[in-house]
Order: sequence, then structure tokens, then C-alpha cells
Amino acid sequence: MATLGSSYLTLADRFKRTENGKIAAEVIEMMSETNEVLQDANALQCNDGSNHITTIRTGLPTAVFRTLYGYVPTSKSTTEQVKDVTGMLETYSVVDVDLVDKSESPKRFRMSEASAFIDAMNQKLSETIFYGSIKENAAAFDGLAIRYSKKSNDPKKIGYNIIDAGGTGTDNTSIWLVTWGDLHTSLIYPQNSQAGVQHKDDGILTETSPTGGKRKVYQDHFKMDVGLSLRDWRSTCRIANISLAALGTEGAPDLEALLNQAYYKIKRYAKTGKTFIYCNSTVLMHFEAQLKSKTNVNFTIKEYLNDNVLHYKDIPIRECEQITFNEEKVS
Repeated sequence: MATLGSSYLTLADRFKRTENGKIAAEVIEMMSETNEVLQDANALQCNDGSNHITTIRTGLPTAVFRTLYGYVPTSKSTTEQVKDVTGMLETYSVVDVDLVDKSESPKRFRMSEASAFIDAMNQKLSETIFYGSIKENAAAFDGLAIRYSKKSNDPKKIGYNIIDAGGTGTDNTSIWLVTWGDLHTSLIYPQNSQAGVQHKDDGILTETSPTGGKRKVYQDHFKMDVGLSLRDWRSTCRIANISLAALGTEGAPDLEALLNQAYYKIKRYAKTGKTFIYCNSTVLMHFEAQLKSKTNVNFTIKEYLNDNVLHYKDIPIRECEQITFNEEKVS
């Protein structure tokens, strides 16, 4: 599985290939700096308007040995079509006109004030990538946890790529091995739209309070049309049921052994993509503590995107605080 030098395009890459405003370019850069998932994720344009239709092979045709003058029975592969949707993630930044006009650099001041709104947008996107549910919010999209939600012993079912770390309560979290790429997992955006963040300067508006008072404000509108497509579930794996209460105790799960199982689950199928490991900082801290007591050649500290990052078998391990300890047991 490739980890460096892959040819797929991230949202920032897609954005740079279009003609867009400078502010929107700064926003996607800001989001990427604080969201490692966005730095890594493949971006793909939808093939059906605001939806993306993927054909997934669910079974292979039969191959047989034939004797002289014998016949080969006809067979065919089985496939299933999946339609992934996109949602509109939006926020508005509103700043008092006098604050802006009295600043030394009004445009820079407005961007500074908008940073909190951009961060909220950023966190919501990251949260939805992992936990989004159309059933709970019809305007969003299904994230990875909804797709990898039920274990299975059948290699033909997605639940086969869920590994159980033993937690039984509701204080669980997950480690994810995600392979990004056109043939694997991608963030998607609608046809005839812009990849990444769209920015509109609404200029000066009059804002009215609930009691009828008025004031002049500058308003900026930030919008992102985005969804998630999982073309090949075999190249992504979830290590579920990691209990917070168990970490740091004698009964703590062997995170390295679990990671090794996940690695060999996806190894065969992830070769054409770019794989990353995602967990929250608490898991990463306990993970590194376990490593200190071992001599292990599978883990190295290497440079990735101008930072020193822990790698497992050349796969970068990335922190994502939106992966919570509020997961119920996956069974």
C-alpha cells in the first residue's frame, strides 16, 4: 500500500486547479492545517450531479479446469450499485462595521474574526466523515462508522473489516486504517461545483435584533459541498471497541497486535491507494507508552508534510480529536 508519492488529488490540490478567490484559498489552507484528514483525503467529482454512483463487485465468476472435449460452465460476477450523496456545510461570519473599519487591515481583520467559524466548519466536517448519519440528519452524509457498524465473519461483507478490541461499555473509541484514492475512499463534491470551500463576501448588511434594534455588519458566507464515497470497503478497516477505562491498565488491549491484524486485512487491497491510520490523541499517547516497553522495528518516526510523524510499517499515524470515546459497543 502506498503512503507517499501517490498521484491522487486532495481538496487543496483540486482547489488550486480552479480559478477561485484568494480568501477561499486561505480558508482551505487553514482547514487543512488543523484537520489532518483533509490533508490526506482524496477528492473526487461526483458522476451523477450532486450524487456519486459506485458499482461494487460482490462476487467473482467461477473458473474451472477443463478436460479435453469438456465444457466450461458459464458464470458471471455479481455487483451492487451504491449511491453516495453530498451535503451543504455552511457558516456565516458577521462582524460589526466599526470594528472592521477601525482596524489597520480590514480584510485581514475579517479573516481573523471568521477563523472561529471556519474552525467550527472544519470540526463538523471531520466529525461527519467518521460519524455522519443521514438517518439522524438528512442534510448530511453517512460517515465511516455507519458503514462499518456491524461485525461479520463473512469475507464478502463489510463487517469482516471490523476488529473487536474487547470494550463492552459506552466509553469506546476506534482506530481507523483508511485508504484514500479514486478506487478506494474519497471525499466527493458535486458536478459543476468547486472543490473545497466557496466564499462569498456579502458586504455590508443591516442586522436586526429580536427587539427591533439595528446595526451595520460585514458578512462573509462560507460553504462546502461535500460527501463521502467508499468504493472498496476492503481497503479500509476499523478497530472498534477500544475502552477508555481499559487503557493504561493491565487488561489494556494490545494496540500493536490489533493494528497488525488490521494491516493484513487491507494489505492486499490497498496497494493502489494511500493509507493512513487515524486515532485520537489519548489513544496515540497510550499507544506510544506500549511501544516504549518493546523493541519494535515496525514503528518509526519519519517526516511527513514537514512534521515528524509516527509511522507503522510506513503508514503515517494521524491524530483526529473528532474520533470520540462515546462509541457504543460494535457487535
